[in-house]
Order: sequence, then C-alpha cells, then structure tokens
Amino acid sequence: MSNRILKESVCTSPTIESLSWFEEVCFYRLIVQCDDYGRMDARPSLLKARLFPLREDIESGTVEKAVEALAEAGLLLLYEAEGQPYLQLLTWEKHQRVRNKRSRFPAPYPQADGQAADD
Repeated sequence: MSNRILKESVCTSPTIESLSWFEEVCFYRLIVQCDDYGRMDARPSLLKARLFPLREDIESGTVEKAVEALAEAGLLLLYEAEGQPYLQLLTWEKHQRVRNKRSRFPAPYPQADGQAADD
C-alpha cells in the first residue's frame, strides 16, 4: 500500500468541518485504504473490516451511513459496476500520486481510465 498525502488545508476545509468526527475519521481511513486511483470496494462489511479492523464496537451499518454522508458532502462517489458497489474519492488526482497503470477496481465511468485491473 502506498503512502498518502494529507495536506494542512484539511484543517480549514469547510467541507471537512461540516462532517461529524466519525465521518471525518472514516474519510481519512478511506484515503489510506483506497487503491492508487482513489477507489475501493464499497460493500459495508468490507468497509468496516478495512477501516476499523480492531474496533468490535463499530458496526458495518455505522460505517455505511458515514460513507453515505461523505458522498452527500461531495467527497466521494458511490457507484456500481457489474452489480458490485464501489466508491471513488473525488479530486484524488489533485492530492495523491497515481503510481500504478491500472486500478484494482472498475472506473465509475468506462472512459475514466480505460479498464479495471482484471480485464
């Protein structure tokens, strides 16, 4: 997994400020768990397992609601590809380096980067 950049402007972002503390924590944890294109599997049970592997007190439904709030705030896009839910962190390329030639997950729009890694 690649290192990620978190800019100091996050501290003065009105969008981040509008989030609950839990939504904000989810957002930061998503940043370090997404692939090099800012994407990941968005099945609630997998999100819970990836974002909070050691927290038995946090349920997948709680994480799912937080992710939906992040989508409503315009920080990520929830989408489906071949019947599977995925997410894409928006403005990823503006803040992170893309090192891999292909994403591990399908693009939200087929023209976004060509094909998924398993094509």
